[in-house]
Amino acid sequence: MNSRISIVSPRLECKPWGGQKLARFGFPLQSGDTVGEALVTAGEALVSHGFGAGESLGEIVASDPDALLGASASTAVSGRALFPLLVKLIDARENLSIQVHPNNDDAFGLDRLGKTEAWHVLAAEAGAMLYLGIQPGVDFDDFKTAAARLDESAAPLMRTIPAQPGITVLIPAGTIHALGAGVMVYEVQQPSDVTYRLDDWGRVDALGQPREMHLEAGFAVSDPASTPEPIAPVSLRPAVGEHHLLAACRFFSLERVSLHVGGSLDVGNGDSPTVVTVIEGAVSIQDLSLTTGMSAVVWPTAGLATLIATKPMIALVAMIPDLDRDVVRRVRRANTDPRTIAVLGGSTGDVLAAMKP
Repeated sequence: MNSRISIVSPRLECKPWGGQKLARFGFPLQSGDTVGEALVTAGEALVSHGFGAGESLGEIVASDPDALLGASASTAVSGRALFPLLVKLIDARENLSIQVHPNNDDAFGLDRLGKTEAWHVLAAEAGAMLYLGIQPGVDFDDFKTAAARLDESAAPLMRTIPAQPGITVLIPAGTIHALGAGVMVYEVQQPSDVTYRLDDWGRVDALGQPREMHLEAGFAVSDPASTPEPIAPVSLRPAVGEHHLLAACRFFSLERVSLHVGGSLDVGNGDSPTVVTVIEGAVSIQDLSLTTGMSAVVWPTAGLATLIATKPMIALVAMIPDLDRDVVRRVRRANTDPRTIAVLGGSTGDVLAAMKP
């Protein structure tokens, strides 16, 4: 039994584009707050209960990186003493900036990791969109010229996908993208803070000045051919409830778990911290309780941790996978059509590579 479990206290960040929707997850919002993000497992996130209470996730990792990261996570962060999974809940009342993130190689000179990420849409208003890549047929030079105007003219050149609740997209580093207005997402990503803004929808501050853009650096790391598609969830066919893999790459995997009262599921893989975020209902994990909006970190040890639903519950579970063991073999054991396995990696090709002998 795993006794190294930490309940984290997310940090709320007010953003001019944020709203009030995070209140539905139990976060204490004041009237008039425009909260854009709940940072669940940033390195500075504090542990409120359980293992390492009173410390930040970064401090816990730094105390014993080998034991508290595990083999898969240590590889994913290139041997750095970093908490390996940056998880957020994002409420975009307005369009977020059109942006791009570097990959590990491009971020190396900044002494940072790159940023591949995934969105799982929790809620979306009618007509809301995800902006994922440049439209087919649009010349990259034309896009760059439009973005340099800083007047929103790059936005019509972006490719859009309806933001339907329940869909998941894996966004490789180098993808030009934006989260559209009226969308709430769960986001998991590499632990990196490098973002290059290319267009901010023509917005200006109180002095009439646009936000700082990073056109040269952003264009240099962009992959104009990257156009992610929604990923069909893959069932792992549990004995009770529902359990689906939503996305997987070498930097993280994401699963959705749904259990009726009394249903249980073991989580953790021994090679990575595992982040459990309750989206709906309530669950116990060893002697700790989680309700809607709460998250726990299961640290790698010799044992697994057991989730037991105390109310009908839905949770999202993120970890750093061993792609062969934790993705390919698990899907095959579930007798799921093997053609669906590679799709979990999106355009990264990571899962496909793990399937090859």
